[in-house]
Amino acid sequence: MALATEMPQDQHDAFDATQVTLPHLPNELWLQILEQVDDIYFLWGTVRLVSKDYKAFVDRVFVASFLPDISISLSLPRRDPKTGHLRYAQALPQSEMIFQCRRSIINSSDIFIETSATLPSGETMQQLNESGALSKQRLDEAQGWMWFGRQRGKGVNIASSKSVQWDEGSKAWTWTVRWEDLVNRYCGAKRASKQVQRGPRRDISVPLRLR
Repeated sequence: MALATEMPQDQHDAFDATQVTLPHLPNELWLQILEQVDDIYFLWGTVRLVSKDYKAFVDRVFVASFLPDISISLSLPRRDPKTGHLRYAQALPQSEMIFQCRRSIINSSDIFIETSATLPSGETMQQLNESGALSKQRLDEAQGWMWFGRQRGKGVNIASSKSVQWDEGSKAWTWTVRWEDLVNRYCGAKRASKQVQRGPRRDISVPLRLR
């Protein structure tokens, strides 16, 4: 059973991970404990900051358990979201393309993610690429929505410069990115989203009436 580790945002902000003294346990036992924590934001933004050892523990957990579950949806509207002007003449069978870690190609610094070779509608990426409907420029400019596992609703918009490449072998679009940068952007967007949800702090004052 996953541990309940969701921490309120105000406690996250006030929490000083460097002041935590954790019990001395065998490394493998700590890894097993951390693998049960389902709050990615807590692991990355709190536990990972405790010490170099815990940074190494958390990084190992991410590489083994979380990175293979990354999904990034690139939104592909035909019109410019800001001006409404038609930007891409050719329509696509769907308004997004999803990149996932479909192959276990993760080294010490990069993660390799890619689209599927065939869409649910039956069109192939090769057909869309050759027709010009889905170009590298269109994908590079697209906004991304990132989530882990099946929790798409808990994902966030990520600002990420990218350079996708066509892979002739897999007949799919691929993207190699530094995974620490990607997780940092995810957690930064999560933090900003939670701050917006909380809204500005309001001072509550009660008028004093003198008789």
